Amino acid sequence: MINAFHMDSESIQFDAKVNALEKLPKDETLKLREQHIGGSVTLFFKQSPLKIVRGKGQYMYDEEGNEYLDCINNVAHVGHCHPHVVKAGADQMSLISTNSRFLHDNLVMYAKRLTAYFPKELSVCYFVNSGSEANDLAIRLARAHTNHKDIISLDGAYHGHLTTIVDISSYKFKKIKGSKQKSWVHIVPLPCSYRGKYTTDKHPETHIGALYAKEVQNLINNAHNSGRNIAAFIAESMISCGGQVVLPHHFLKTA
Repeated sequence: MINAFHMDSESIQFDAKVNALEKLPKDETLKLREQHIGGSVTLFFKQSPLKIVRGKGQYMYDEEGNEYLDCINNVAHVGHCHPHVVKAGADQMSLISTNSRFLHDNLVMYAKRLTAYFPKELSVCYFVNSGSEANDLAIRLARAHTNHKDIISLDGAYHGHLTTIVDISSYKFKKIKGSKQKSWVHIVPLPCSYRGKYTTDKHPETHIGALYAKEVQNLINNAHNSGRNIAAFIAESMISCGGQVVLPHHFLKTA
């Protein structure tokens, strides 16, 4: 988090709006959080937590109007409170908030526009509300298609917070007291070229991806030999909670 506070006429006007957003003193907000919000919900900078009352673009603002460059808080791709996104949301909610059980032009128009970027094989959409739901649905579809149950994921992987998704995310289940790796979950080494099993100081960089992919293939063979059947292999396109690891070239394609 980078404090990028500066003052000009526009920021002074904006700060006045920010200050008006604070409903409680900071210490009272913290006290109420400790009373009513679960302790497992992470609070950044616990010794001196930030009280963020507004975001704009790539910045967040605390109750005193200080400006912070948001490098960590899952900032949306178009920034906080993008006016086009805010307007689109407000316009739709002012009409109706519905679901896929009824016909609506926006649903099918968006699906058509989205799938135009994909290969023809990927032409059907299921819209959900979060990454956790998307990954859970992907597993359900894989199991329905293959009639198998077992899942392969990467060591250190994070895929969401639903029960099934926590079960396949070693980043999560290794931290839960009393939790054990499920028999249907198979973990392969994190494909990190710097600190992993295969590194660029010992192997040519062009070979790293294939070496890690071989680990996946070996696991599949061993699982089959043990009477297990694999439904899916799931991996982040870039490892997030496992260390911001960029996957080696050809790993996903080869695995």
